Amino acid sequence: MVGGPLGALLGAAVGHNFDQGKTTAKPETLNDDRARSTFLATAFQLMGYIAKADGRVSELEIAAARAIMDHLRLNAVQRRAAMDCFTEGKQPGFVVETAIDAFRTACGSRPALAAQLLELLLNIAYADGSPSPPTQARLVAVAERLGMVRLQFEALQTLFRAQVWARQQSAEGQAGAGSSYQQHTHGPRPATAINSLSQAYTVLGLKRDASPDEIKLAYRRLLKRHHPDKLAASGVSTAEMARATEKTRELTAAYDRIREARGF
Repeated sequence: MVGGPLGALLGAAVGHNFDQGKTTAKPETLNDDRARSTFLATAFQLMGYIAKADGRVSELEIAAARAIMDHLRLNAVQRRAAMDCFTEGKQPGFVVETAIDAFRTACGSRPALAAQLLELLLNIAYADGSPSPPTQARLVAVAERLGMVRLQFEALQTLFRAQVWARQQSAEGQAGAGSSYQQHTHGPRPATAINSLSQAYTVLGLKRDASPDEIKLAYRRLLKRHHPDKLAASGVSTAEMARATEKTRELTAAYDRIREARGF
């Protein structure tokens, strides 16, 4: 259930590096037990909060939360604490603003850490399909409280979906169930017009005789280039963020058009 940036970024970077007292951000931002425990507590509280947005927590959402525990390499004590935090976040009296403010105080307001936290939440939100309107509303509100501008969050969410689909290709070859997995787990693809197969190849900078491996490599390389974390770190304008978001959608649409035409 855990895909997208989480598998590559958090599975090793956060899970292992928290044990070493560091993350992909500057080490001093999470170099004490309070910061590490606050990150994990807030993450699982918000997972419960997001999962409960539509009124009930599904088995798939619970499975996604447990898979995240595996990726973060939590020990038995940490897993119990994580489950308690998840349960706390589901409660009607949970004050999400207080939890987020505590996270920002302990971990700082670094964009990379906020993005990592939101990537965890996206795994829960997409566990059993496209987010419902209440779930999406909660995601947006959490992102805003974390200090992430709306366009940056939209870019992060678009990239999350795109990278999940890219990772799905290997699962399709193994399980032969890619279409069902995508339909029931990740919802519809972002809609950006690609009017022809020729245009799709041009968007990815490829020739028509490119191999499937070359196509996948080009797609993932271009996605990485437009990652919202990199854009945020370089202080781009709102207009540039909007263009990057649209570019990410265009890349995904082009890749899907080629993949469907070539049958891989």
